[in-house]
Amino acid sequence: MLNNENSYLFKFAWKSIRRNAGRSLFIGFSVSLAVFIAVWVVAFFDGLNYQIEKAVVNTNIGYFQIQEPVFSKSTDSTSPLPLSKYTQLLDQPFIKGYSPELVLDGNISTPEGAAGLAVIGIDPKTHKSFLPLFRKIKSGDFLEDQDQDAIVIGQELAKVFKFSVNDQLVLNYQDVKGELRSEILKIKGIYHFNGKAFEKRFVYTSQKTWQRIFFNQEMKEILFNRIPIMTSDLSAHENLKGLVSKQGLELKTWKNLNPEMAVVLEFHDGMINFFFIIIGITIVMTILTPVQMLWQERLKEIKMLNILGVSSEKFWKIGIFEVIQMIICSSIASSLFLIIIIGIQSKTGIDFRFLNDGVTLERAGIKLPNIIYPHLTLQQLIVTFIFVLIVLGISYIWSIHRTLKKLEAPV
Repeated sequence: MLNNENSYLFKFAWKSIRRNAGRSLFIGFSVSLAVFIAVWVVAFFDGLNYQIEKAVVNTNIGYFQIQEPVFSKSTDSTSPLPLSKYTQLLDQPFIKGYSPELVLDGNISTPEGAAGLAVIGIDPKTHKSFLPLFRKIKSGDFLEDQDQDAIVIGQELAKVFKFSVNDQLVLNYQDVKGELRSEILKIKGIYHFNGKAFEKRFVYTSQKTWQRIFFNQEMKEILFNRIPIMTSDLSAHENLKGLVSKQGLELKTWKNLNPEMAVVLEFHDGMINFFFIIIGITIVMTILTPVQMLWQERLKEIKMLNILGVSSEKFWKIGIFEVIQMIICSSIASSLFLIIIIGIQSKTGIDFRFLNDGVTLERAGIKLPNIIYPHLTLQQLIVTFIFVLIVLGISYIWSIHRTLKKLEAPV
């Protein structure tokens, strides 16, 4: 609680703010706007980065991949490992979903043209916990464990080559012995998920079918060349790295698997830092100058109070109380800005489709978001508020110091 003297000085500081209402309002608005702009820029790029990251990990990559060593070095699918040996490794609380996958490169050739395909052999039940692909079937049905010679393809591939459900697709590939082969597979379903490049390249079949066409026999157990893993984010890297290294397997993050998009996100992080520097300089100049002018105008008043016996210590207290009051007012104003504007934008998003006439852009086969949803975190707010409050505090300290220096100077 404030004693009588401090209580009087606190009220005096508030009256000083009200007496210079125009300049005080300008300072408060500057502080509020600085907090809002800084937080909005960071929230915008964080939202963009988050959406790009989710788009990447949802392209059958996952946040992490556990890979069989030979496949990791050469994408050679001939030596897959049994999943049963590593189920305990995958039974971790931070793993939300995974999918043991066998990978085979093939191609198709039709009168409409030719295309290279990545044939992914999955365990349908396990894959459902990893990707929502089974919910994105536009026609036909998703795979089941007992399916023989069934395949699920993307909508773009079906469009280009005029495929429909129940049509036959002739796959050309090399088997485990390196021999060229062709296999007829029946299209069971057509999915619409994650962009045209993804839909045109990735086709899915059951592990039984994949093993039969590649190994010429069914192995009667689930195998993998790679196991994409879903977690909350990349924070599980160290824990997972230690577990995987003990098993002699290779661990890769989505950034290792898709370096082009990793560079894009690093560029965005650099943009955030650049904007923070620019905004920081603007904040300093916007706050420091009016605060100096505010105290400069008080010089005559301060001289009169000094003649009446008011000490420099009391002027410092008045300045400190003014900072506290300005912080409270500015915090309320900036909070209202953030709640109203970012609160609405986080729900409705910011639509950028007008910039490219509504055409979806893709990079490295990843569909870039057209609508950006700002992603606001408590850490962003705390860091920005602390920075602005430090600038405001230094501005007041510097202004009071310069004003009192003039007070002490001989007439």
